[in-house]
Amino acid sequence: MANISFVTKNLLEDATITVTGDPDTGFPEARLYDRQVSLYWKWTGTGAITFHADQGAADILDADFLAIFRHNFSGEDLTWEYSDDDAAWSNAVAGWTQGDNTRIIKTLSAAATHRYWRVTLSSMENPRCGEIWMGEKWTHDILATPAPEAEAAPNVRWQKTAGGLTRSTKMGEARRRRSYQMALSAANLTAFLSAMDDLDEYSLPFYFCDHAGDWFLAKFVEPPRKIYSNKTHTWVQASVEELL
Repeated sequence: MANISFVTKNLLEDATITVTGDPDTGFPEARLYDRQVSLYWKWTGTGAITFHADQGAADILDADFLAIFRHNFSGEDLTWEYSDDDAAWSNAVAGWTQGDNTRIIKTLSAAATHRYWRVTLSSMENPRCGEIWMGEKWTHDILATPAPEAEAAPNVRWQKTAGGLTRSTKMGEARRRRSYQMALSAANLTAFLSAMDDLDEYSLPFYFCDHAGDWFLAKFVEPPRKIYSNKTHTWVQASVEELL
């Protein structure tokens, strides 16, 4: 049976964040965790970069997921590391050389609890990044019936001319749209609703993994619908749409 995953909390949002270099005016470190993919952190300079998160001594969040997107790190060596004392660091995953500027996704088989996390980047010129996301996945199986649905949501405006001809204006790329149904036990429903609380009444985007294992930033098409038709489980319908 296939499953889907949600990552609704970014630990950088509640941590103390320090980044190498002085950011350019209008491109502060806060852009790295504001859930706005079109707003960048940027530094006009050259050097090795560390994105460092200190969660403090209390309310430490787990992490088993890393996403980095809207970056220019192609050809650079990167690491994702954690520490309990900010001195001895361990690899969360093996270090890698980034082959392009596309979205970076790294996942762990089990969530890890550590106060300090960091991403390091080999020396480069004029680094730029739209978002760094570290958090814990909420994963659950989906039902085979009703069957999952997948479609493209085109970003096209159709207009009819005065002469009756129809013309299209492409506003941007098509977005992925997915619809699923889950059967949640009482405990799983509580965990799901707790994750949904991170979205500020569904006003915030989140990271989502579809049934095919593809990760993308998403929003709900409409709030998840709960169907109380079973004594032990609650059916939850969720429809999401990709954000570009």
